[in-house]
Amino acid sequence: MNKDNLNDCPDFLQDFLFYMETIKGRSPRTVDGYYIDLRSFIRFLMIDNDLVSDDTDYKEIKIRNASFDLIKNATRTDAMRFLSEFQRNHDNEAKARSRKVSAIRSFYKYLTLRTKQLSENPVADLEYPKLRKSLPKYLTLEQSAALLQSVSN
Repeated sequence: MNKDNLNDCPDFLQDFLFYMETIKGRSPRTVDGYYIDLRSFIRFLMIDNDLVSDDTDYKEIKIRNASFDLIKNATRTDAMRFLSEFQRNHDNEAKARSRKVSAIRSFYKYLTLRTKQLSENPVADLEYPKLRKSLPKYLTLEQSAALLQSVSN
C-alpha cells in the first residue's frame, strides 16, 4: 500500500485498508485500488451532501476530515448514483465500475461484519455490472506454421 495515501485517509478508511493488506493478504496494488475507488466514493458523498463548495475541483477534495456519519448514512441509491456519475463522466468500462462495486461492497462488509460499526449493510445487494465476454482469438493455420517455423530456427 502506498503510505502517502494514508495522509488523506480518515481513520475508518485507514483501518479498512490495513485490514485488507495485513489480515486479508491483499496485494499493495489491490489495496491502492481500494483506496482510489473509496476516495472517489467519499468525494462523491461530500459533494452530494454539500460539504464542499461547488467550485472545488473534484481531484482537490481532501477526504481526511470526512465524518463516519457520511459513510453510515449512505444508501444503496447513493452508491448507484456514484456509479452512474462515474460512467457518465469518467469511464464507461464495466470492468472499472465492477472494481468500484467490489471496493464499496468490501468496505461495507468490513464495517458490518468485522467491526460491527454498522448494523446494516446498505450495499449488500449492489450488483456488479455485466462484463462482456470476448471470444478468444485464434491463429490461422498459416500464422501457426510461421510461429512454429520462427521457433525452430
